[in-house]
Amino acid sequence: MLTRKTTALLLALAFATLTLTPLARAQDRKTLTIFAASSLTDAFNEIKAAFEKANPEVTISYSFGASSTLATQLSQGAPADIFASANAAQMNNAVKAGRIAGRPRTFARNRLVLIVPADNPAKITSLKDLAKPGIKLVIAAKNVPVRDYTNTMLDRLAKIPGYGEDYKTAFLKNVVSEEDNVRQVSAKVALGEADAAFVYCSDVTPDIAGKVTIIQIPDAVNTIATYPIAVTDNSPHPDLARQYIDYVLSDEGQNTLVKWNFISIRIPALPATISLPSDGALHVGGQVLNPLKLTADDLRNTYAAQKADVTYLSGDQTVKASFTGVYLRDILDAAQVNFNADVKNDKLSMYVVATGTDGYQAIIALAEIDADFGNQPVLVAYDQDGKALTDTGPLRLVVPGDKHGGRYVSSLVSLEVRRAPLVGK
Repeated sequence: MLTRKTTALLLALAFATLTLTPLARAQDRKTLTIFAASSLTDAFNEIKAAFEKANPEVTISYSFGASSTLATQLSQGAPADIFASANAAQMNNAVKAGRIAGRPRTFARNRLVLIVPADNPAKITSLKDLAKPGIKLVIAAKNVPVRDYTNTMLDRLAKIPGYGEDYKTAFLKNVVSEEDNVRQVSAKVALGEADAAFVYCSDVTPDIAGKVTIIQIPDAVNTIATYPIAVTDNSPHPDLARQYIDYVLSDEGQNTLVKWNFISIRIPALPATISLPSDGALHVGGQVLNPLKLTADDLRNTYAAQKADVTYLSGDQTVKASFTGVYLRDILDAAQVNFNADVKNDKLSMYVVATGTDGYQAIIALAEIDADFGNQPVLVAYDQDGKALTDTGPLRLVVPGDKHGGRYVSSLVSLEVRRAPLVGK
């Protein structure tokens, strides 16, 4: 039988256990601080909910903003566990400042779009309209990633028919505001304070979708945004930070990003065979993010024209000809080759299979045409000696520098991007 003294002691111990347990549990909780580009707000908040549900002892604290601002804060010593940037340049700035541990991983991609207010008071229907006098255009501030991608688009526009340097000058003259981050850019248009702006696909979120209209940017001048993520150099919880990154890279994390209009970094498997189109157009596919279907007129009207005077052997005959067309690399830029950004020089293991209507095929390695390597002016031609190609179909692959004409694929209907087989272990 328990004495009154023993009972009192047991009750005191039980009370102490009850009062100390919440304190102990509170001490076990971990907060993961994540610096992330503002365009990631919605997708990362959904990832936060899923990650915290799977890890009840974890609290995620986000700091969203322009990647340039976040990189500067990191370089000045701001505490964080993870940095997720909207471009490689700002991640590199954080690396140079000594704030990144290990190698950054690419976890998402994005694409630019033009947005206008839903009622479109300036009657904007295309990029050309942005150069008209009086247009109120909003873009992001210098060094903000979306501004860098916008500048790349402008540089491409300046090189194609119908635009030029005068367009670029008029475009910049119409800029009335430069915002600190992409969400502020989209808000200006949603509020009717601007006639147009460039944002990412992911920035047309449900809260503004009914207030803006999207105008797609032509494939030939659009650009893909690449998002890297990494653990910081002095994270208090490096293992937990890596666990979060692994989740973002997982199918669940990638599906959430896709739901919010990002492009997944997953590289799909392709069938062993290539389908032969029968509609006469040029189909660009395979390992690309943006499959294309192009006619000769599309190439004439949308891409910068290039010329090549060639001499090659066809059988025992010497052929001399002047071709006009589009650089193959410009077409692939528009199709947006699905590179693995985390593999060194991934482009060197990739190639293009060019196929004609009769099934004739030839291969061009991406390294041959890449500006950093072979830089060869391989063309998809639509004119020969000043006349439209007819005898050999509307389009033809032209490989200047080849001694023989075997890779001059006639009646070109397919460009399929493939990558070399994986190395076995």
